[in-house]
Amino acid sequence: MRGIRSAAIATLVASTLALGTASTSLAGVLNGHGDAFNAIAGTVPFNNGTGLSGTVDYAVFTSAAFNSNFAGLGYVPGDSLVYTFQVFSQGSVAVTGFELLALSDANTIGSFDIGDVPPTSSAFVGLDAQWLFAAGIPGGQSSWGLAFSSSVEPIVAFFEILGAPEALLAAGLPKPFGVADVPEPNAVGAILAAALAGLGWSRRRRRAS
Repeated sequence: MRGIRSAAIATLVASTLALGTASTSLAGVLNGHGDAFNAIAGTVPFNNGTGLSGTVDYAVFTSAAFNSNFAGLGYVPGDSLVYTFQVFSQGSVAVTGFELLALSDANTIGSFDIGDVPPTSSAFVGLDAQWLFAAGIPGGQSSWGLAFSSSVEPIVAFFEILGAPEALLAAGLPKPFGVADVPEPNAVGAILAAALAGLGWSRRRRRAS
């Protein structure tokens, strides 16, 4: 029964991630990349309504495909799959961080030079992958490519965009899909509904000291 449920979830996740492929004026190389694993590549918008807005492009690659496209740009894969992201800032509030939440089986976090602003730190914080930008990513600019590796195929994830003093939480990006991540059907429906609707909401967050 779990195997059937897992297969159904995987199919729904692939369909949901495929819906995030609409282009934007600032879309980069990851969005819709032709070498992406299982065609998992696209873009997800974010907007808190008060100046923190933009998109996050994503693509999942095999390590071989990543190396054939991005070798020598600063990131060396640590596993069979590479999860990549690029943040495009479009609002009046600079983006100061990006976090992908509740990962499993992730390793080798880092970045690669395909954009404007490199992260000042890249780290796993608990179960989250976190990239911080001390001076921020101003509107009209993008982050470098942000990456980590895994041997595990993706499911839909929640992510957080930081922009002091607020943060925005949304859904629709890929994360490694471990057995422990298999949710009940009602939870799957909620996650997919959030992703399909481009769910986002802001919450107050203390400025990092």
